[in-house]
Amino acid sequence: MNSDPLELGRLYAALAQALLQAPADDQAAGREYYRLFLSPEGAPCPPWQSIYMAAEGEQPRLMGPAHHSALQWYRRYGFEPALDNEPADHLGLLLLFYAHLLAVDAPEPELAAYEAQHLAWVPRFLAKLEQHAVHPRFRALAAELSENL
Repeated sequence: MNSDPLELGRLYAALAQALLQAPADDQAAGREYYRLFLSPEGAPCPPWQSIYMAAEGEQPRLMGPAHHSALQWYRRYGFEPALDNEPADHLGLLLLFYAHLLAVDAPEPELAAYEAQHLAWVPRFLAKLEQHAVHPRFRALAAELSENL
């Protein structure tokens, strides 16, 4: 894992972009993006914290507690996500904000609190991504996230 906070922040920002937007340069990767993350038939790798944090037996819902908690973090640091129609607990936005925290040299206790509140679920997401990703671009994304989170 990289220990330079600025370089790590840049890496998280790049990984976030890969999660927030379908690739425009590769039609097969674009189809894979939609299948993995957005398919109305049931995306195997939903990128929202709320899906993974629902209590046992509870129906997951977007715009719930994880979304509101992330918004509180964002606002406290003057961070406004560029995608205002996307729930704030989308992994791409959470990683962009984490990159922001690293860039502003947030204190270690703040980083640890944010990680515990908003990134602890990522291994479950990565397990799904590693299991379901077929396209090399998303297999590489899973590997890079696993290595750096």
